[in-house]
Amino acid sequence: MMIDEEQLKKIKEFAVDLDWNRAFGGKSYGNKHLFRTVLLAERIADDEISRGNPVDKMIIKAGAWLHDSGLAKDIHGDALCNQDEVIAFLEELDISDEDTRKIIDCIRGHDGRSLALSREAKIVHDADTLEKMGPLGVVRETWKRSQMGWTSERICEHLRNHLDRRKSLLNTAFAKGLAEKLDQSLTPFFFTLGGQLSLK
Repeated sequence: MMIDEEQLKKIKEFAVDLDWNRAFGGKSYGNKHLFRTVLLAERIADDEISRGNPVDKMIIKAGAWLHDSGLAKDIHGDALCNQDEVIAFLEELDISDEDTRKIIDCIRGHDGRSLALSREAKIVHDADTLEKMGPLGVVRETWKRSQMGWTSERICEHLRNHLDRRKSLLNTAFAKGLAEKLDQSLTPFFFTLGGQLSLK
């Protein structure tokens, strides 16, 4: 049985509550990361379908809404640390065991630390990565690392490598093309930043 629109609406509400009220101790209240990630995931899914690669868009949207659910318990990166709460919630919604497994796969593989195996998980991974590329990606990663107590110098030294690593893990043609454009917009930024850090 496929996920329906009413179930997806409740998944969205649950995910946004975790992200706004519990992640980072409520400091991220009002951010639109999940909304942008879902939109990007839908666009990637449509591109994949147009290329003849069938995907389950409801799994993709559910996975995209829930991909950061672990931040409600651990801001240091364990994507599945809140898995039990997510599974219990999906059971309350009568989401099938098979669909729950697929959603958990999307959560597990969203940040590149674990390999995204299904086409749906790869799309969620790519959407999350794209949302963290370009100028917005620099702002988001800077904010996140500052919440973890990193100094500005450490963050600056981390940014380029972080963005390059994330870009290298992209799976889909749509994501790779967009990431290249976003990355090009940062060339002058990193040139200037390098000069500032080296006191030039």
